[in-house]
Amino acid sequence: MSYNMPKISGIDWEKAHKYLETEEALRGVLEEMVRTCNKQISVLSELRCKVLEDATEDNLAAYRIQAHAMKATIRSIGSDLFDMAFALETAGREGDINKIKESTDEFIVAYREFADKLKTIVGDCDAVRAFDKEEFVRELDVIRDSMNAFKVSELQEAFKDIASMDVPNEYKALMEKLEHAVRDLASEDVIKCCDEMQSIL
Repeated sequence: MSYNMPKISGIDWEKAHKYLETEEALRGVLEEMVRTCNKQISVLSELRCKVLEDATEDNLAAYRIQAHAMKATIRSIGSDLFDMAFALETAGREGDINKIKESTDEFIVAYREFADKLKTIVGDCDAVRAFDKEEFVRELDVIRDSMNAFKVSELQEAFKDIASMDVPNEYKALMEKLEHAVRDLASEDVIKCCDEMQSIL
């Protein structure tokens, strides 16, 4: 194992190393998890409410996709929250309303506590950079090329760079779609989002 990371309860760095070969790539994912923690929790909580109000196929699918996205990040850093996230994803897939009702809040508490632990390594990660159109376009090219070559570390690092910018409101919906696509390693969706954003820049 090549990481020089402090021991954190709930993380197996050897498992993380299977997905993220360099410490730089690992730190990028940790920073992204801390930076987006509140947003990810808010989205999952909102989708839980929608499922409990009306358990349509679309609402269950949206819940499942969000749980899957959070699970993907958790798995990549060797977190022991994987089983909880997987259980929520499965509940969304199988339409297990009781599981969604009873376990989502428990997972949210654990996820927030875990992100707080990561702050001891990467800090709060709250800094937002000014939007740089030329850099943004270059990083979209890197994201597209990295996805085509399935270079996951480069893909995540490039997305982290653009996500740290104060992106104009007109691009935020596409940024959210791109974020999910990058997390899911959904190549067609990644490339489609990049193309759409570059077409309106």
